[in-house]
Amino acid sequence: MIYVMSDIHGNLARFRSIMRQIRLTRNDHLYVLGDIVDRYPDGTTLFTQLIRKPNVSMLLGNHELMMLKALTLTDAEDRYIRHWYRNGGDLTHRRFKHCTLAYREAFLDQIRSLPLNLEVSCNGIDYLLVHGAPVGFSTARNDVVMDAVWTRLTAEDIMPEGKVVIFGHTPTAHYQEGRPLRIFHGNRMIGIDCEAGEPNGRLACLRLDDMKEYYSEE
Repeated sequence: MIYVMSDIHGNLARFRSIMRQIRLTRNDHLYVLGDIVDRYPDGTTLFTQLIRKPNVSMLLGNHELMMLKALTLTDAEDRYIRHWYRNGGDLTHRRFKHCTLAYREAFLDQIRSLPLNLEVSCNGIDYLLVHGAPVGFSTARNDVVMDAVWTRLTAEDIMPEGKVVIFGHTPTAHYQEGRPLRIFHGNRMIGIDCEAGEPNGRLACLRLDDMKEYYSEE
């Protein structure tokens, strides 16, 4: 079975709720489309657990990118840290800075290694997994990485030919009404960010084999 989730945002309770439901086995594969960290405190713990699993693949999210810039760029460092903190990075940083230097260096190297997009096929359908948008879809920032993790897709956007794009980053409330939030199914696009990083949100997970939807119960 192939599962896809996104934007966990350090919410360990909601993540565990999903994992209890899907009962991931070694023969299954879980794709996490970025934004594991920030807003809730357990992002680094979740990231470390997930990256060690051979049947889990992760993408770079804008929150991982903010963390990387804030902690590695010496040019205008305060500006990057303030930006990260405004987006919920203070909780992540509070825990991270108490870890060993070796752990912190390895963690940041792992962020650097994360891909921007991944392709997967299931039941004859080709899916393109992205955090914000497909690579090359937007050039608004004139930076491939920034464009891929920060771009917000609209329901009218045309997706790459022959692909169904599954994305996080933009809450599904942007595309449909109603609470609690649900997975959005558009024209060759599926949005799965149901605001797990917000008090009234929930974590969503989609099983590609039969399109079954799972939602956290916490």
